[in-house]
Amino acid sequence: MRIVRSAIIFGLVLGGFGAPVFSQQNVGFVLELQGKWSSGKDHRTIRLGQQLQGGLVLENPDPADGDHIVVANLRGEVIKTIRCKSGACRECTEAGGCYDPIHSLPNAMESPGALSTVLNAVVELLLAKPERYSVHRVRGAENSRTGVVQMQGDTVDIDSLLLGEEAGTYEFQFIPLSEKTHQPNPTSLFGQTKWNPGAKAILNINGIEPGLYEVRFDHGTTTGNAWILVCSGADYRDRAVAFQEFVHQTESWSSSVTQSTRQTYQRAYLEYLNLQTVRSAK
Repeated sequence: MRIVRSAIIFGLVLGGFGAPVFSQQNVGFVLELQGKWSSGKDHRTIRLGQQLQGGLVLENPDPADGDHIVVANLRGEVIKTIRCKSGACRECTEAGGCYDPIHSLPNAMESPGALSTVLNAVVELLLAKPERYSVHRVRGAENSRTGVVQMQGDTVDIDSLLLGEEAGTYEFQFIPLSEKTHQPNPTSLFGQTKWNPGAKAILNINGIEPGLYEVRFDHGTTTGNAWILVCSGADYRDRAVAFQEFVHQTESWSSSVTQSTRQTYQRAYLEYLNLQTVRSAK
């Protein structure tokens, strides 16, 4: 309940900067897209995360193979997928087949529920700085992860970062991403630990504080990249549960979107959780 109440407050704060992402005229938002898409009504270019009104017909005037657009409703459920091939775009079913014609978006807005407030905040973040949450920016992005981890003193539990990796010594670089450290070259923190699959992986890293970090790790030729929210005390359990619920929602998008899109939304949600923590501490 604490997360939901905070989400409502956060959504209202964001709304103060302009029109809310999900107004009463909107029935969904752009979950993923590739190519140049527009609405059949006003032919305006459509962007990732953009809210969409009921009744619109989505068009791609010059489609290339691989172009596509995926729309979710206010509950975060996929309601429309259109994919293009051989110069034609077709609407796709949940089973994966794509057929003509492309139907308009539904006119009726479904009851959004509590999750829509969270999605509202996450999409606002994505619209403001889409490149910030991209998983393709750094080396090791192909082995990218997200998570909430617990700290105690100068130690951090990093099991979730190394699951599936081979045994050995790993070196870590923690790059602060929190609001208070938004500077061109924030000071990185470094640590090293020996990983044995099945055992606990506890990293001692001097100067670590609660907050959002980009983590880069190396072991021989193996590299990885992650966004993690470091939490202490009671904050850890609340944030970890909330994040797993959001991850469950992104996993429900299944094959409709790419893994990089799921992680893009997960990264933005970690930022959202961190902003909640920062604002509640003021």
